[in-house]
Parts: sequence; C-alpha cells; structure tokens
Amino acid sequence: MEIIYLVAMNQMFPHSSSPEAGTPAQPASLMLLIICGAQFLVVIDAVVLMVAGPALAQAFDATERDLQWVFNAYALAFGGLLLLAGRAGDRLGHRGMFAAGAVVFALSSLIGAYSVSMSMLIAARALQGAGAALLAANSLALLTLYYPSGPARLRALGLFASSATVGVASGTLLGGLLTSTFGWSSALLINVPLGLVMAWATRRAAGVAGDGQAPSGPMDWAGAATATLGFGALTLAIAQTSHPTPSTLGLWLAAAVLLVLFVLIECRSAAPLLDLATLRNRPVAVANALIFIHSAGPLTSLFFGSLYFQQLRGLEALETGLLFLPFALASIVGARLAPLAMGYMAPRGIAALGFALMSLSSFALSFLPVAAGEPYLLLTIAAFAIGGFGSSFSFVSLTEAATASVRKGEAGMVSGLTNTSLQMGGASILALLISVTATVPAGAAAHATTFTSAAVILLAGAIAGFFLFSTSSGRAASAGR
Repeated sequence: MEIIYLVAMNQMFPHSSSPEAGTPAQPASLMLLIICGAQFLVVIDAVVLMVAGPALAQAFDATERDLQWVFNAYALAFGGLLLLAGRAGDRLGHRGMFAAGAVVFALSSLIGAYSVSMSMLIAARALQGAGAALLAANSLALLTLYYPSGPARLRALGLFASSATVGVASGTLLGGLLTSTFGWSSALLINVPLGLVMAWATRRAAGVAGDGQAPSGPMDWAGAATATLGFGALTLAIAQTSHPTPSTLGLWLAAAVLLVLFVLIECRSAAPLLDLATLRNRPVAVANALIFIHSAGPLTSLFFGSLYFQQLRGLEALETGLLFLPFALASIVGARLAPLAMGYMAPRGIAALGFALMSLSSFALSFLPVAAGEPYLLLTIAAFAIGGFGSSFSFVSLTEAATASVRKGEAGMVSGLTNTSLQMGGASILALLISVTATVPAGAAAHATTFTSAAVILLAGAIAGFFLFSTSSGRAASAGR
C-alpha cells in the first residue's frame, strides 16, 4: 500500500502549491503522505480484526458477545471523541494532536497484541479508538491547512478519499493474510512501527501558519462531556439495534437526552465545541448529510460481500480479499478523476452521479447467484468496479463542500464534524441493513434484500444530492481553478 501512495504522490503532485509563501512544495506532499497513511491505518484497523474473529474466539474462549465488544469498544471511543479531538487540535495545534494520536494508536495496539484476557483486549481497543479519533479528526484539518484552496487541494482530497476506500477494500485481504500466517496478534502488531514512524515524521515535517489558532479562552468541557457521552451512547445503541437487548432502549433515550443537552450548551457557549452556525451554510449541511449515508455504498459492498463470498460461496478470506481489488483500483481512478470533473461539473452533478453508480453497483450485486457452481466472477468485478469508482468520485466532492468554507481556527471542528457524520452514518446504515436482513429467511432472499435496500438508500442520496445542492456552489468552487 505504501508503494501505491508514493506512486500516486509523484503523479498527482508534481507541482503542488506550497502551504505558505516561500516554502517548498515538498513539506505539503510529505504531510499528505502521512495524512493518507493515517487514514489508511485507521480505516483498515476497523476491518482487519473482523477476519481475525474466529482466531480471537479460539485464543480467549470468547463468546460472540465478547467479540462484539472488541469492535464496539473501538467504535465507542472513536465516534464519541471525534468532535473533542478536532477542537483540541484547533486549540493546541493539529500536528501535535495528530502525533499524539499516532503514539496512542501504536501503544494501544501493542497492549492489545499482548493481551492476556478478553477484558484487557477490549480496554486496549477503547484506547486505540481514542488514538484513532485524534488521528482522524486532525488529519482532514491538516489537509485543509496545507492545501487551502485550488486544484492541489482537490487532488489532495482525491488521494485522501482513495486511501480510505483502499483501506476498507484491502482490510479483509490483509487480515486474512496476517492471521493465517502469523496469528491474530500480528494484525495489531503491524500498527506499532507504523504509528511510531508516523508520529516522528509528523513532528519533523515543516509546519504551516495557522496550526492551532482558535481564540484563547476556556475549553467547552460541558459540551465535550455531553458530545462524547451522547455520541458514544448513540454508537452503542446503533450497534445493538440489530440484536436488541433490554438496555438498547435506555441507550437510545440517553443518547437523545445527552445530544439535546449538547445542542443547548453549544447555543449558550462563548467558545463552543461545535459552532452550530456552521450548519446554516447550505453546502456544509448538505455535504454532511450525504456523507452520513455515503457508507451505504462501500460498507454494503465490502461487509455483506465478504459474508456472501465466505458463507454462501465457501471462499477463504484471502480469496475474498482478492475479489475486492477491482473496488480498490476503481476507487483510485475515481479519486483521480473527481478533481478534474469538478472544474466542469457542479457538486450536485458529481454527488448525484457517484451515488447513482453506487446504487447501480448494489442493485447488480443483488443478482449474484447463491447456488454452488453458478458463475459470479464477471458480475462481481463489474459491480465492484462501478461501486468503487462512484464511492470515491462522490466522496471527494462531498468532502470539498464540507470543508471549503473553513474559517481560521475552525479546521479541527469542521474535520471532527465531517468524520462524525461518516462514523455515525456507517454504524447506522450497517445496523439498519442487518435489521432488514433479519426479517427475511437466510440465504438468497437475505442476500438480495440487503443489496436492494442499499441500492434504494443510495438512489435516494443521488436524488437528494442533485436537488439539495445549490448550482451556484459549483461555480464558486471552480472559480479559482
């Protein structure tokens, strides 16, 4: 994967604009490589342990509920701390918070790899989620600081988007390879050297003016507490919705109360964790809403596709990972073409086209045969390629719209908001589709229902993107190109 990034950097940034007057282009390209590496690491770590689940269960004699907490602990800390992590970067400096996140991520991975009990592993995963929140919330903020505007910024967003999609697509491949060769702990140990090198390189990279320039003043601790607890409760409630327990309703009520309190606190705070006025900006609000449902494309294809190939077709994890390569390669192409298309098309056209392609991909996947011996390879490759292209093609436009109007000292806040939309959307869509699947018989009917439902959601996103984005935003976005 590192080779892919280096080649892409040389092709996409031969004449990148410098982050500030008089500085060479190399620091921006180096920082972008670090940012995309972090995005890849955070995304792939959420996927790679899924493949190692059976090995984990055997090593710790764990139940299915224990394994669920391995993923829930990570998601709770990650989703709950994103806004706080982004705002901390605004106050204390994004490079410092990003480097701290890389160290926390690396050390927690080391603890997790050498865990002697399931409780120790779950605690390590929660700490890892906190490190991931610091990385994710400040990575997009750093990108907006190093590439403030123009074509170089769009190309940077393209590479940023493709790094996430490639991370998801290659997670099963890497997870299967590591687990089968070196054991489940290797999926965590690989993060240690990568995270520490990332932290070192971040501190060594040249900075930019404006890193951590929010007005001085007291931190909004009340907002931080209600946001963290509220989004944490919401993440856990969503995760339990597909298999509800007596506590699920209580979690939904707690999340609702805490998030309402958060909004009330932000309305009165002199230095809010999230400036609600940001959501009055129509492109920002629409972009975040579409980012929320964007995960229905890649998440459905990869998560439910993995189940289809391994459970219904009997493929190994490594073979399944290889089938996802067309998705990853097409996503890189889509990310490369999106900045060029934004010079000619309005954001609503790009978003609608990307969502429509993802909808077509999901609809095509609903026709995959389930009987042994029936051909499926050509349809799979075509559907994954279309979905991968549409996913990154639309995501670049949405991320640009969500971050284009960032004001001085608010890069971390907007980055945290965007990542929260993505995290909450992914968890919500997955829980919804699992719940829908549970209403039909297992096998062919469940498979077709899942992908058809995702296609309907994505088609609604295409229609919403076309009609809710204003046409003038596309002119403004391309004015300086």
